[in-house]
Amino acid sequence: MNTQGVNNGSNGNNLNSAFKEIGKFIVDIIDLKNGVVKSETVKEIREKMIMSGANTWMLMCSIVIASIGLNLNSQAVIIGAMLISPLMSPILGIGLSVGINDQQMLKKALIHFGIAILIALITSTLYFYFSPFSEMGPEIESRTKPTFLDIIIAFFGGLAGIISIARKDISTTIPGVAIATALMPPLCVTGFGIANGHWQIASSSFYLFFLNTFFVSLATWLIIRYLNFPYKQYLTKQARRKGRLYILLFALIVVIPSFIIFKNVFKEYQDKVRIQTFINDYIGDDIIYLDDHIYIDDQSPKRLVLKVYGDVINENGIPHYKRGLENLGLKDIKIEIISTAEIELEKLKLLETEISGIRGIADRLELVRDEQSKSQNKIFSLEKELKGYRRDSLTNHSLSKELSNLFPELISFSIGKMQHSTSRGVQKDENVLIAEWSETTEKTSEKLRTFVQQRLLLDTLIYIQR
Repeated sequence: MNTQGVNNGSNGNNLNSAFKEIGKFIVDIIDLKNGVVKSETVKEIREKMIMSGANTWMLMCSIVIASIGLNLNSQAVIIGAMLISPLMSPILGIGLSVGINDQQMLKKALIHFGIAILIALITSTLYFYFSPFSEMGPEIESRTKPTFLDIIIAFFGGLAGIISIARKDISTTIPGVAIATALMPPLCVTGFGIANGHWQIASSSFYLFFLNTFFVSLATWLIIRYLNFPYKQYLTKQARRKGRLYILLFALIVVIPSFIIFKNVFKEYQDKVRIQTFINDYIGDDIIYLDDHIYIDDQSPKRLVLKVYGDVINENGIPHYKRGLENLGLKDIKIEIISTAEIELEKLKLLETEISGIRGIADRLELVRDEQSKSQNKIFSLEKELKGYRRDSLTNHSLSKELSNLFPELISFSIGKMQHSTSRGVQKDENVLIAEWSETTEKTSEKLRTFVQQRLLLDTLIYIQR
C-alpha cells in the first residue's frame, strides 16, 4: 500500500512538472518582453515622429502615388505608396506619450501629426483637382463606408507597428505598410472629396482616417502598458483609473457610428444576394432574355430595373416578380422593365444621383422619361424601316452573334422565305427557320422560334429542326 502511495505521488509530481513545462513553453512563444529595449524604443519614435525635411517630401510623394493608385483602381500602386510613407511614427508617438504620461512628447506628436494631415490633404486635393479623372472608382468608394472591420485592421496594424519597433530583431517595413494602408488611402479620398466638392465623401473618409488613427494609437498604448514602460511623470491610481475611463468612453463614441455603418453595409450585401437569388429563381429559364439588372436602393421607392431582350420578360409578369421579391424579404420595391436600347443602367443610376441634389423628383422622372421616349422613338423608327425593307435572306451577323450567346447548343441555323403552293394554285411566301442543335428540348426550340420572330418583327415564322 505504501509503495502504491509513493508511486501515485510520484506520478502526480511528474504530471504537474509536465504541465509547468508546457506552460513555460507557451509563455516563451508569446513573450514580448524578451529583447525589448525600452529606452531605445522611446528614442526612435521620438526622433522619427517629427514631420520635416525628408519626411515631408516622402509623405508628399507617397500621397501622390497613392492618389494615382486610387484613380487607376490599382491596389499594387497603392501598396507601393505605403512602402515609402512616414505616417506611422507620429501616430505611434501619440500612443507612446499617453502610455508613459509624457505631456511634452504628446504635444509634439499631435503638432507633427496635424502637420502631416495638412500636407497630405493639400497634396491629395491639388492632385485630384488637376487630375483629368474625376469619377469615383471602386477603390475610392470602398473608403467611404467605414465599419468595425476597419477598426480590426487598424488595431492589429498598430500592434504590429509598436512590436516591430520595440523588438530590434524585427523589420518595421511591413508593419509600416499595414498601418499606412489603414491611414493613407482614406486621407487621399478626403482630398478627392474636397477637390470635387463631394463633402459627404470627404467627411466619411476622414472619419475612417480618424477611426483608424485612434485604434492604432490605442494598440500602441496597450502594448506600452503591457511591457511596463516607465512613466515619465508619476500617475496616482486615481488619475490612472480616470485616464482609462476617458479612453474607454472616447473609444465607444468613435466606434458606435462604425457599427451603424456596418449594419447598413451588411444589409446592402444581403439585399444584393437576395436580388441574385430572385433572378435565378423567378426569372429562371427566361434569364437568356435578361441583358442586365440594377438595384437602386438609395432612393424612395427602391427600384429593380430589368433591361431585357424582346418582350418575353414583360410588364404582365411584374405581379409575379413582386411576390417573389416579397417572399425573399424585399418589400416595397418598384420593378421597371426596359427594352434593350440606348439606355445604360449604370448611366441611369449615375444620372439620377447627380440630379437628386439639384432638382426635384418630378424633374428627375421627366428626364428619365425623356431618355426612354427618345430610345423608344428610335426603336419605332427602326421597326418601321425594317418592316418596309424586304430581302430574300433574313440572316445577319448581329443576329448570329445574339443567337450564339443566347443558345450555346445551337450548331447552325438558316432563315429565309419559302414559296408555299397549294393544289388550288394559291401561292404565298412563308418565313422559315431551320435549326440544327447539339442538344435541345421542345421548350428551348420554341424559345428560339419566339425570339427570332420578335427580333426580326415577323408576323409568322415556321420552325423546322434538322
